[in-house]
Amino acid sequence: MVHENRVSPGGHDRVLFGFALGCLGWLLLYAALTYLGRDSPSLARFTGEILYLVPIAAFVGLSRYAAKRASGRDRTAWRLLFTASLLWLAGDLTWAYYVYTTPGSPPVPTLADLFYLLRYVFIILGIVVGLGLRLRSLLDALLVAAAGAAIGWQVVIDPLVPETWNPSEFVNFLYPVFSVIIVALLGALLLVSPRRVPGAMIVVGVAFGFAVVMDAIYAYLSVLHPYTSSTWLNLGWQVEAVLMCLAALMAGRHPAEEREPLAAREVSFLPALVAVLIVGSLAIADMILVGHLSRVTLSVALVLLMGLLVRQIVAARDRARLTEQLRTAAITDSLTGLYNRRYFEEKLAAETTADHGPLSIVLVDLDHFKTVNDTYGHSVGDAVLSEVADRLRRPLRGSDLLCRYGGEEFVCLLPRTDGRAALDLAERLRADLRAAPVVVPGVAEPLPLTASFGVACADPADHGGQLAVDDVVEAADRALYGAKSLGRDRVLGCGPFGQVDAAPALDLPTALVWLADETDRIRGDGFRSAAVSGWAWTTAARLGLDEATQQRTAAAARLRGLACADLDGCRRNHGLPDDRGTRPAPDHGGDCRVRPEEAARRLGELANRPDLVPVLAAHHERHDGTGHPYGLAGPDIPICARIIAVCDAWADARGTSSPYPPVPGSPRLVLEAGRGTRFDPAVLDAFLALVTEGDIADPNPTCPPPVPSHSSHRADLA
Repeated sequence: MVHENRVSPGGHDRVLFGFALGCLGWLLLYAALTYLGRDSPSLARFTGEILYLVPIAAFVGLSRYAAKRASGRDRTAWRLLFTASLLWLAGDLTWAYYVYTTPGSPPVPTLADLFYLLRYVFIILGIVVGLGLRLRSLLDALLVAAAGAAIGWQVVIDPLVPETWNPSEFVNFLYPVFSVIIVALLGALLLVSPRRVPGAMIVVGVAFGFAVVMDAIYAYLSVLHPYTSSTWLNLGWQVEAVLMCLAALMAGRHPAEEREPLAAREVSFLPALVAVLIVGSLAIADMILVGHLSRVTLSVALVLLMGLLVRQIVAARDRARLTEQLRTAAITDSLTGLYNRRYFEEKLAAETTADHGPLSIVLVDLDHFKTVNDTYGHSVGDAVLSEVADRLRRPLRGSDLLCRYGGEEFVCLLPRTDGRAALDLAERLRADLRAAPVVVPGVAEPLPLTASFGVACADPADHGGQLAVDDVVEAADRALYGAKSLGRDRVLGCGPFGQVDAAPALDLPTALVWLADETDRIRGDGFRSAAVSGWAWTTAARLGLDEATQQRTAAAARLRGLACADLDGCRRNHGLPDDRGTRPAPDHGGDCRVRPEEAARRLGELANRPDLVPVLAAHHERHDGTGHPYGLAGPDIPICARIIAVCDAWADARGTSSPYPPVPGSPRLVLEAGRGTRFDPAVLDAFLALVTEGDIADPNPTCPPPVPSHSSHRADLA
């Protein structure tokens, strides 16, 4: 298929070039017929009234073609110019009718004059709309146009002002006025337009340059003698018509050029400079010619001064609006429309004062989001993020703040919200995300979605009226990491009485779970107990144990870190209530070390879980019977304890603060070294199979990197 806009290899449009030659030939022909019509009134009338209509009728068709080919503002502009061409043609047809039907010269004004003047109005609208100026640019253009029009008035229009006014004189006077306005406006737009002025509009400006000269001559000659069809003025108007045809063809054949942006340039000084130069020039001319300032000069100075004042007001408003737009862009995530991390940190710093009461933070991290991007592409991932943002936003209060924290992470800032309310909200958000898969256009199946939540709560009043921002974020980040370590799709909170994680499933007191995590944190083990609990539960399931045994294994693993501590002393140190609900006074002294069986008994009492006592007491038993405290061997050791021993050793081998000396070699070799002596071979085989299959996290989830770097360790858990 051949493209309709054929361009030669040199870059020239052959159609435009041929049309321009045809226009030149037409003008030569029209000039010859006008010359010959001097001695033939019938030929002069035919040339001046019938042939004269040919380029105008062509402009009607070509402007319609340009309107169809253009788009956006350009299309609107050429539709207006098309309307102007119809009015032009209607005016000339009406005039021709008067010429052929009225004896002598047609009267002035006529209905044709109405069509002509309306045509100017639509042309002005088409020029302004086509270049699509904002208010400030339009004011700049009008100021420059007013200055140019002032010069045009002095040079072209002022000599044509009649001494006495009548309808005929008034109408003839309007033609050069409109032409000067159009030329001044086009020149001003060419100087101040923020976009590249299309070549077609430049040709329109040249056409109206001819029109200004012809209209001025017509207005002058009409005072001396009536208009005749054989006048050479028609040739000038024919030049205007063929140039308008050429402009329409250019716009129709190359519509893309109409929308090319213009390189940034500084023109804000131009209106003021032009105003000063024009007023100064007019003032100097008045003083030289008449010895005083004329009313025209004073009027122009007043108009330009008012325009500059209005322009300054608009410029100040535009600067304020631009500042706000830049501020919004700097604190807004373009994909989801949420505020970004920078804004969150600003608001958090403002909220961490005593005057604002308690506050909570909820960190949200989508589970396995990298799989979505890798499988379906980033466009689908973007759609999922937008949907998640909408779902997270719906249940929040007007005072709450939801931000995109980075990647697939979101954060909620909840002012005047305690830990219990924040945890309840996080659980509701988690359930909402899990309940309804995300439907993405173009993806056959809905995408299941889950997320992990980390909650932190604090009250500045408890910290001397000022709370460290990093401490709050670190607490939420640690909780989120713990939720990931426990298997994702869960809520993990901070604080001794605000724990929502695996504790309900494990049937453990939330305060005791918190104490286990705090013990890990103090020892530098991160989330060791949470990770070991998750591994133990998974291993028990691989061994085919019933659900009750799986749950018991995970629960015992969750509390294993406390088995060597004096729970009474630790309870006093942290102010935790006993099984009767009595909160003791803090006591930071005393030895916390007790025998394993005694620690197991106390843990069982605090947890109200006597079934965990034999598991916790047997944690230090070895498969070969050389362990303590009972010297149990093989199947005599509870299966739960045998599983926990393997999982705990895996955490030791990963480099945490283990009580045992590190064993050289890979973690797998460390476990293999204890096969049959320290570990049950069947349990060890099941665990290593899970490691091979990727169900046991290879990166050490018990050692998150230091906050505030929140992203590097998430990649391994996403």
